[in-house]
This record gives sequence, structure tokens and C-alpha cells, in this order.
Amino acid sequence: KIDQSENIALAGVQDTGIQDLSSAISDTEPRYSFFRYRHEVDGQQKNSVIFIYTCPSGSKVKERMIYASFKKVVMDTASAEAGFEVAKKIEASSPSEITPEIVGEEFQPRVEQKQGFARPKRPGKR
Repeated sequence: KIDQSENIALAGVQDTGIQDLSSAISDTEPRYSFFRYRHEVDGQQKNSVIFIYTCPSGSKVKERMIYASFKKVVMDTASAEAGFEVAKKIEASSPSEITPEIVGEEFQPRVEQKQGFARPKRPGKR
């Protein structure tokens, strides 16, 4: 949390599962959150750190500007001082947008389906 004098302070630490993640983040003020996501990749258990930045549309304009400009500083500080290695970054306008499905999709390899060139149809006669 960033206070009135623009100092970064830890708002709290919670042991939260992926199902309760959105309810653990404030929905009235912008927030930075770090979440350790336990998932499986190729049969191996992984613990990945996710950086989550939420900025509700109802928050004050000054807060939005401050939080947007401090985002990189917070990530660098967490990496340097706490040893967090951020695997993914998620930005949302509301904590309710952060669902287990959205987080899971971030760690699934994307499968692209290639489509062949579709020849345009010939213009018809009038």
C-alpha cells in the first residue's frame, strides 16, 4: 500500500488459496499483491510468484497515477530485498477479474490454430 506521503508499506500478509484470492484484495483502493501459485507443469509441482496490480475504477485519480508509476519500483524492490522471482504479471481493474481460470490460463501454453489463406469471394453481378 502507498500512503499519503508516497511511502510504500506492507498492508498485510495472508495465507490465501487461489479460490479466495479476489476477496483478499481490496476492491476500493489500488493494490499491489504477490501471490505464490502452486501448479503442475509436465508432472512437476511448481511454485511461481505472480505480481498482481489492481486499480478499481472508483479509486481517486491521484492514487491511480501514483500506483501506476510505482509499479516497477515495487517489483524491483521485491525482487532485490525479498528474493521474489516474478513469473507472471496480471493487471486488473477489479479484484473480481482475478479468477482461478484466468490465473491458470497464464501458465498454460497457448495453442495457436493456423488457418489457411481464405480466398476472397468474387464480387457478384448486380
